[in-house]
Amino acid sequence: MNCETIKDQMPLFLYGELSFDEEEAFEQHLTGCEECKRELARVRHLHDLVSEAALVPSLPLLAECRRELRSHVSPEVASRGFWSWLPHISIHLPGAGGGAFWMKPVAAVALVAVGFFSAKAPVFNQGAVLAGVTSSRVRNIEPDREGRVQIVVDETRQRVLHGKLDDENIRMLMISASREQSDPGLRAESVELLKSRCGSNDVREALLQALQHDNNSGVRLKALEGLRPFASQPEVRKALSYTLLSDDTPAIRTQAIDLLTASQSADVVGVLQKLMEKEDDNYIRLRSIKALRAMNASTGTF
Repeated sequence: MNCETIKDQMPLFLYGELSFDEEEAFEQHLTGCEECKRELARVRHLHDLVSEAALVPSLPLLAECRRELRSHVSPEVASRGFWSWLPHISIHLPGAGGGAFWMKPVAAVALVAVGFFSAKAPVFNQGAVLAGVTSSRVRNIEPDREGRVQIVVDETRQRVLHGKLDDENIRMLMISASREQSDPGLRAESVELLKSRCGSNDVREALLQALQHDNNSGVRLKALEGLRPFASQPEVRKALSYTLLSDDTPAIRTQAIDLLTASQSADVVGVLQKLMEKEDDNYIRLRSIKALRAMNASTGTF
């Protein structure tokens, strides 16, 4: 085993990811190579520093780091598992020169620091990781000539998090949940909780999105309720007008017309006139006629 292989395997050695035979060969090499001993001490020191750091990355930064990591790894290597990535990652640092080959494992640790070590560190300022559950699924089994078996396992790790809605990261996760197309129950629960934080621009945008585009009427209704205090704002009125003309649920259209006509603003006249051409709900038609007459406007378009 040569020095280059040893330096590639140092991160794996420090985290116990080498096989018994590989670890034995690794340690035998170190007994006769002072340069690799010094290098291992430097890499171990870097690992210790990263482990002690209080990393609090934002969710967008974490996602970007993971995308950057994957972009440096070939599909063949990535399919073998997380730890097999490290020896294949390198970073070219300004001024490092071609002789700084020891930066390869160090750079690998630096790249995965945010993605891996943040699983150990608290990501949420006001929350805490309470429990972790890992589910596994065997994807492939392949025997070798020495009688051993290689098993490829897909693992999904779940974390239980606690936090307040005032926590930006908690709020971001809930906004993401409000857009989870495969789970209307999750969307409804998220929107219900986010309603109380509609003063925040990002929450209000999420509710506007849900009101206009969610395919579940319950979610749309909850979003409309959350937007009620902001019915005078132009972007909310625009969304209410769209809802009034396009939503297929009478209860939602009824609330939308009530909010739009409460101020008897002239901007709603054209919307109400268009509504009269297609609306078949008697209550909504009567509310529209009453609002148009109160503004001295015609009930039809010409």
